[in-house]
Amino acid sequence: MDKQDVTFQVDGLTLSGILHLPERSPSALIVGVHGLMADKNSPKQIALAEHVMDNNMAYFRFDHRGCGESEGVFNEQTTLENRRSDLIAAIHAARTSVGNTLPVGLFGSSLGGTICLTTVNRVAPFAIVTLAAPVRSRSIQLPSDSPDSLKADLVHNRLSFNIQAQIHHIKNILIIHGRADETVPVENADTIYDLSSPPKKRIVLENGDHRVSNPEHQKRFIESATRWFARCYREQFR
Repeated sequence: MDKQDVTFQVDGLTLSGILHLPERSPSALIVGVHGLMADKNSPKQIALAEHVMDNNMAYFRFDHRGCGESEGVFNEQTTLENRRSDLIAAIHAARTSVGNTLPVGLFGSSLGGTICLTTVNRVAPFAIVTLAAPVRSRSIQLPSDSPDSLKADLVHNRLSFNIQAQIHHIKNILIIHGRADETVPVENADTIYDLSSPPKKRIVLENGDHRVSNPEHQKRFIESATRWFARCYREQFR
């Protein structure tokens, strides 16, 4: 198995990513999208990358503009539209490296899940996994120590959103959420499940928090997500 550093351009900025490659030529590509204030080095993404490679799938994780090792100013350039553009550019960069004909699956954590849901019509993924994804910005409860500017942006300005209307035609989706999520209430998972189309599945982690800090929950998330990608691939391409 191999890891490659990949940089790519979007809106004049250089973004940073890491491509995980299985030992054999990959059958599919999974692209991971981190949350609002996270980056590509999330332990959840690294663990998921290792597991999907065992199913002969490549995995690409990247930093959105203004995050991690990517260029940009977080407070000025973090919008849903910009993050969608980042994701589309990331998919193009990864497919250029592994093969433009490979089917693409999407994983999104927290706001990354929202970005995945709003990009489906541009990407047509064979499978989607969301973890603690918000449907409405007003449902998000930021930690008390979050900057006031970020709270204002989330509710009133650049990050105000309600994506319910974009969910109806989404299918092949696995929705994972913690019952005790203190940042994005579990009702968001119910909304995604109710509005999306089959095949679909919802997993609620009892007493689970937003960060999935319980090791057993982490294990269940990784194994369930990997199985979902593998199942959707088998059902559509074999």
